[in-house]
Amino acid sequence: MEQSFTTERLFIREYNRKDIDDFLYVIRQPEIRATTYGIPADYPKSRAKKWFRFLRDSKKNMKSLEYGVFMLDSGKYVGNVGLINISIEHRHADISYYIDKDIRSQGIATEASAAMLKYGFCELGFEKISGLCMSCNSPSRRVMEKLGMKYEGTSRNELFKNGIFYDIDRLSILKSEYFALNTICNS
Repeated sequence: MEQSFTTERLFIREYNRKDIDDFLYVIRQPEIRATTYGIPADYPKSRAKKWFRFLRDSKKNMKSLEYGVFMLDSGKYVGNVGLINISIEHRHADISYYIDKDIRSQGIATEASAAMLKYGFCELGFEKISGLCMSCNSPSRRVMEKLGMKYEGTSRNELFKNGIFYDIDRLSILKSEYFALNTICNS
């Protein structure tokens, strides 16, 4: 069964084959590649097709749930959001997101990520949802802070990308903290 979410401005749904070209346009943006872990400089269409298949398999195995983010009014693809590194045993996941450079600073990442936190805590019963960002990526950290996530620490020289070591910040929110900020699950 296909999973989807609607927020005030967004429609968040599973990817399908028709999304490949729009996905590639956004994922190939240097601004996204520069501040994310595993997006290579060369992202051919064949890799995108493999990633879409990987997403389907990851959902079946409940290891990762990633979705396309679309503007509700226009249907335009604007990014990705999801819960990754899922541990059902430990009731934990990491949040993941990126948004088209042309619409950043409009609260889209926060709105999409809030939908994922709600799903993770209210529907999946997670105890903790974490997020990682490069320490130099202050906009990503601000998104997590707006969601109520708290700073846990910095892993120094954790990521080696394009010949440079980067520090990684970790933030998280516990179920009890989420419910202190968000009292209703079914809205």
